[in-house]
Amino acid sequence: MMLNRKFFKDPTVDPDYSVSAFWFWNDLITDDKTAEQLHMMHRIHVDQPVIHSRFGLQNQYLSEDWFDRIQNAIDICKVNKQRIWLYDENNWPSGNCSWTITKDEKYREHYLKFEIVSVQKDETYHLELSGKQYVNVTAYFKNDVSTDLLQTAADGVIDARLEEDAEIYAVSVAVDPYEPVGKLCVDYLSKEAIHRFLESTHEKYRAHFEKEFGNIIQGIFMDETRFCNAMPWTETLPEEFRKRKGYDLLPYLPLLMKMNEQSNLFRYDYYDVISDLYTEATFKQVYDWCNRYHIKAIGHFLGEETIATQSYFGADMLRGYQYFHVPAIDHLGNGIGSLDAKFAVSACHHYGKNRIACEAFGASGWDMTFEDMVRISNWLFQQGINLILMHGFYYSIRDERSRDFPPSYFFQWKYWDHMPVYVKMANRMMEMLSNGRHECEILIYSPIETFWNYFKPDLSVKTGFWEEGPWIRDEHAKFIDNQFQLLCNRLIDRNLDYDILGSDAVRNFRVNGDRIVNTLSGESYSVLVLPVTEVLTEETVCLLDQFTAAGGRVINYRSNVKYVVSKDGRQMRGEKLAPHRQRGLFKQKSWRKWNICAGTVSNFRLKY
Repeated sequence: MMLNRKFFKDPTVDPDYSVSAFWFWNDLITDDKTAEQLHMMHRIHVDQPVIHSRFGLQNQYLSEDWFDRIQNAIDICKVNKQRIWLYDENNWPSGNCSWTITKDEKYREHYLKFEIVSVQKDETYHLELSGKQYVNVTAYFKNDVSTDLLQTAADGVIDARLEEDAEIYAVSVAVDPYEPVGKLCVDYLSKEAIHRFLESTHEKYRAHFEKEFGNIIQGIFMDETRFCNAMPWTETLPEEFRKRKGYDLLPYLPLLMKMNEQSNLFRYDYYDVISDLYTEATFKQVYDWCNRYHIKAIGHFLGEETIATQSYFGADMLRGYQYFHVPAIDHLGNGIGSLDAKFAVSACHHYGKNRIACEAFGASGWDMTFEDMVRISNWLFQQGINLILMHGFYYSIRDERSRDFPPSYFFQWKYWDHMPVYVKMANRMMEMLSNGRHECEILIYSPIETFWNYFKPDLSVKTGFWEEGPWIRDEHAKFIDNQFQLLCNRLIDRNLDYDILGSDAVRNFRVNGDRIVNTLSGESYSVLVLPVTEVLTEETVCLLDQFTAAGGRVINYRSNVKYVVSKDGRQMRGEKLAPHRQRGLFKQKSWRKWNICAGTVSNFRLKY
């Protein structure tokens, strides 16, 4: 790209490349105060704030008064040549419409619960089925021989006398009681639930402001969608699973907790379908609505940082990035070094996106310094972030509002006078980073399918507050997650740039000569690293087969590929995988060559 000299001299002329900020509407919103604050922002050239309904708001959310106050903000933006983004929720996470959608149990997140007991030979296993929605009760004996005990139930009771020692898995579908403000989430797997959310929120904004869509109103922000439970369920899952995978999932549900030879294949199928339903029901539906009305979908998930957090809070959440016009991450606190930006920026490259935002600097405390803000910004720019969204500009810091993930970087901040200098620096960086193409030589495969094989979450943990995190009980799962982070961070420490490749994005890549090329962006890579991998998708195998045949270089890091899985579930149905277009059937020797062929593969280890 050529340097935009005009913008570099005056980085205040285009609001598209202006620093943005969550503008917390957290008190009584009045037109005079709103005008005053928008003028303050304009004086320092923060010209595209996000109007964010927040704890402390005294106006009624989504009332006519609410829309009148937004109309006043729009009128001021027209004078100042500013823009605004809407925020689709009262507080967060998005999808609840101020906790009204989840009043209906049908639209509340459902999830799987497991009761696991050991029963001795000649004991009677007793289970009353009333009061819970049991979908599987299976007794496992030696050598994984099993019996479906649910079929033996009579009058709502199972009484089974077992002739040998057994381990019994009783799987039920659960839903938590309604909470008016709390951790519960809408059913993000349900198109019907998300359609209700769009009707309750987005359509109301359209009814009032459609003529401003794509003009003053740039888009609408979706914030921190997540699973509150690591093994989500939805009413249509059995039907969707059979349609997509070609077999019934109910008999195999215990394998989400029990490990055997089949669990390695079934877990992929379960999380693959969950990932696709999440993507289609939530992100694609919102994205399509935004496309229809000419505004941009922007937003981020909860748990972008690691393979473990992604699995716990959203299965393969990277797939969702394809359905944002401006994907985003959340990087709070005053530290640097996590992989949240690298995961998201990589996915954006692979899905052909050129802008990615970061909700930055929140929860850093009132002692946050100007120098820390600059340091974090420079790290985010290095990772590929090209839209800074400050967390946040507080309408008010009265009483408890000052303790809501502070500080406010608005006029209440002690470094407010320094902000014009920062904004000009950040605007220049965002413009330059938005009008070029990322180039690096290394792709690192994300071994999330392998992680799922060992994934044993603590199902007692409910997500919702950042300090709880994803509690993973299996040591090998922890090892995979740790080694992947270690590898990625070591490369960054050595100034070796890379992109992280998720299996869903593989369809956007082709082999050209001895390089792997992204067909959407044109970016190409000469090296692919395969870290701690035991499971690969069929499409990934095709790509790597072609790449190595053309002389491409694959680096094996602690990998031993044991399973190839297909999108349509053939591996669980006992069918052979489809023949490679050029090189015959997938056979073990075909994909194990990445471990053994000299000149094609390098092996290396990092100290743990």
